[in-house]
Amino acid sequence: MTIDPAERLLNLIIALTHARVRMTRAQIRATVVGYEPADAHLAPDDVRRREAAFERMFERDKEELRRMGIPLRTVLDPTHGDAIGYKIDASDAAMPGIAFTSAEAAALALAAEYWQGATLGPDAHQGLTKIASTSSAAPRTPLTLGARASSTSDATATLVDARARRLAVAFDYTSASAGLSRRTVEPWQIILRAGAEYLYAFDRDRGEPRTFRLGRIHGSVTTVGKEGAYTIPRPLPKPSWGDTGAVHHAVVGLRPEAGHAIRRRGRALGTEGDWDLVEVQYRHADAIKDEVLALAGRARVMEPALIAQQVEREAAAALRVGEVPIDAESAGGGDRG
Repeated sequence: MTIDPAERLLNLIIALTHARVRMTRAQIRATVVGYEPADAHLAPDDVRRREAAFERMFERDKEELRRMGIPLRTVLDPTHGDAIGYKIDASDAAMPGIAFTSAEAAALALAAEYWQGATLGPDAHQGLTKIASTSSAAPRTPLTLGARASSTSDATATLVDARARRLAVAFDYTSASAGLSRRTVEPWQIILRAGAEYLYAFDRDRGEPRTFRLGRIHGSVTTVGKEGAYTIPRPLPKPSWGDTGAVHHAVVGLRPEAGHAIRRRGRALGTEGDWDLVEVQYRHADAIKDEVLALAGRARVMEPALIAQQVEREAAAALRVGEVPIDAESAGGGDRG
C-alpha cells in the first residue's frame, strides 16, 4: 500500500522521538509505516532493488527533517562504533511556546479539513506535519493529507496562490444565463457564503467585478501572464449577489428516500405523481439550485418557475461539458456568476 510522503515523515518523527536510545536503518525499515520492509524470500536482484529504493527514500526523509528544523541526531553504538543509529531529542524537536486554546484548535482542525484534498505546497505540508507531531493540542495520529481528492479544493488552492502573487487566472465556468464560457479574471477574495465558496474577482472580459461560485468551475484553473499584473482595490467594492437577503419559499419535488436534508428543514405538502413535495425557505437562489443539482435527478424545483428553468439550463450545460470541446478564444457571452 502506498503511503503519502507526509504521513511517512510523520511516522518517522514519532518513531525516532520515542526511541529509547536510537533506531538503526534496519529497525526503521522494519517498523516505520511507509517504508517497504525487507523480504528474504525475494530473488537477489529484487532484494537489491528494494534496498536501494529504501536508501534513497530514507536519505530524502532525513534531508526533509533537517530542512524542517527538526534535529536528527546520529548515534553510534558504544560497543560497535560502526553501527549507526538515529534519534530525535523531543526537547530539541518540540516547538516552544505553542499552546492552542479550544477555539484555536477548532479553527486549526477546520482549516486542515478545508484544505484536505487540495494540492498543498511544501510549506503547508511541513507546517501540518510539524504541528501534528509536536503540538499537545493535536492527536498523535498519522495525517492522511490529500486523502479526499477534490477539484474544488484544488481550484481554491490555485486561486489563493494566484491572488498572493497577483496573477490573473482563466477557467471554464457555467452560469445561469450564459451557459458554459471561458473566464479570465483577477482574483480579489475567496468568500464563504451560505455554505458555499465564491471567488470575488475582476472580470477582464466584462470589465467589472463579478462573483463566481467555485462549484461551477470546470476543469483546471490556470494562471495567465506575469506576477504583479494587477492591484487589489482598497477598500474592495461590495460584491453584488443578485438578491436582497429576504426569505423566499420554494417547492421542491423529491424522489422517495432522497433529499433528507431538504425534508428535515422543510414542510411536507403531499405528492405529485412520483414526487414528494416539500416547501423550503431560502435566502439565496444559488443555495437551493445547487442543492437540487447535487441530488442528480432525484430532486427538481417545482416553484418558483424562474429557478426551475435555471436548474434545467445549468444541468444541461453541465452535461455538455464533456461532450463539446471548448474554444477558449471564441467562447464568449456571459453574465454575473
